[in-house]
Amino acid sequence: MSESKTKSHTPVSASDADGCQQCDTAARLGLSTKQGEAVTRDASRATGQALSLPDIEAAAKIFALLGDAGRLQLVLRCMEKPQTVSELAQATNMSQSLCSHHLRHLRDQRILASERRGRHILYQIDDDHISRVVRDTFAHVTHD
Repeated sequence: MSESKTKSHTPVSASDADGCQQCDTAARLGLSTKQGEAVTRDASRATGQALSLPDIEAAAKIFALLGDAGRLQLVLRCMEKPQTVSELAQATNMSQSLCSHHLRHLRDQRILASERRGRHILYQIDDDHISRVVRDTFAHVTHD
């Protein structure tokens, strides 16, 4: 084996370590390092705040989760009022197991929040940001 293939990459400084993390994040997003830098720059400029590639990745995960009609339906139901897994499963015609699976992903990305009330766990929108994204999306698709 050649020497370059046997050596592992060891970052020399904290900035190099951050650069490698940026490379890993870009790769997970299917972007080259240069594309990752460009999307970070453009997103920061468009939003007026300093964003990192992990911020871009987090936003992409949220859009991906909301891109599934079943999960979107769960989010819409939770926008109305807090609901239990049983209520959501029945309303969406999902098995309780599948519903719980979707809810876990939505909760992990802070789209939904859960709160224990007695024996039940109620799911609701985590904050108004998500409600606005969903409402604005439907306003956009129904706009003439």
